[in-house]
Order: sequence, then structure tokens, then C-alpha cells
Amino acid sequence: MTHSLHREGTIDSLERDYALFIYPARGFNYKGCAPKVRRLVEIVYQAGPVNMIATTLRHNLYSGVRPEEVLDSIKEGSRVFSVFNNREGIKEALKGFKAADEGISIVVSGLIDRVREIALEIGLDPHTINISLGVHGGTDRLPPPDIRQFTTMCGHGMVSPLLVRDVIRRINSGKISSWDGSLVLAKPCACGIYNPHRSAELLEELTPLYTVARR
Repeated sequence: MTHSLHREGTIDSLERDYALFIYPARGFNYKGCAPKVRRLVEIVYQAGPVNMIATTLRHNLYSGVRPEEVLDSIKEGSRVFSVFNNREGIKEALKGFKAADEGISIVVSGLIDRVREIALEIGLDPHTINISLGVHGGTDRLPPPDIRQFTTMCGHGMVSPLLVRDVIRRINSGKISSWDGSLVLAKPCACGIYNPHRSAELLEELTPLYTVARR
């Protein structure tokens, strides 16, 4: 999934950020896939994701959707996107997928060396790899790299730079905690792969360094 390839940050931070997609494909494994996707989502839950969305609901876990609602919503063709904040979690999910052998397409996004290591440890052989070539064009119009660490965690760009700055300002003024601010940022993510744990860590690091003026 190319929309997950442009996450930015330090290697240390990205070590705690892995997106996982359950993706039935038309013409291959689409027909009759609902019970298989549901079983894979159960495996994901057991591995401890930090966010998730089903294409049937269009709301992530920080928008008031309960885990059982995600499971109940799954029907033929449903795709489910999730994110983990540790290597052990994504590895556990992939081990469960391999054992279940449901024949549904799976995509993992993260630091390529780490993903390769995990696949090798489990005995999986990825058949396709997509690599980001970076962002080109009018890059002078982009927000600064510190802010892009937050905004790129939603692959659809639904986390506004202005919202990030507003959350930093509210944390600086003592109105909310870093965790609550992170949940504010996670809520508008339309692809369910905004990592609120990584986001809270970034807010802890960056908020003392920022002075954000009210406009």
C-alpha cells in the first residue's frame, strides 16, 4: 500500500511503527473471503494493534468504534488496516497468519530491514516490495520535518499540520496531556494506521521545543 510508504522520522522512532493490511484481491481471493478476513482480524486483535480500521466502517478505533463492531462489519471484500507499535506485535500477527493459511493478501509496511528480518525469522518470503522514492515537486510548501512525522502517519493526509500545532500549543499550556493530544491527532485518520503511541512519544520530545503562537 503506497500510502503507508511516506512515514517520516528517525530510525529509532520508526522502529516502533509497523502498518499491516489485510487485503482480499478481486480475481484471486475476493469471493467468499469474509470468514477468512474475520479470522485474520481476530489474530490481529490477539497480537495487540494500536489502531485499526475496516473499510466497511471508515472510522478508526479512536473515533468511537469498538473492536467487536469491526468484526461484525466484515463482509465480502472488506479490507482491514492496522498498525503496531512494536516488533513483537507485528511478528506475532504474521506468525498467526502463516499458521491460519487463509490465502488472503497481506501487506506489511515499516523499515525494510526490520520487515525483512521478521519475515526471515518466521519463514515468509515476500513476493513484492515497494520502496518510496521520496517526495518531489513543490516541497517548499510542505510543513517542516518535525510536523511531517505526525502528518505522514495518516496515509490520506487527514491529520492537518495546523491540528498538530494546535495540539502542541494545548499541551504547552497544560490543557491536555501528550497522550490525550495524540488521540486528538489519531481521530481524523481515514486509513486506521495513525500510531498514537509513537505520536505521544513525539509530542513528549517536541512540545518543550516549540512555541506556537495563536493566530
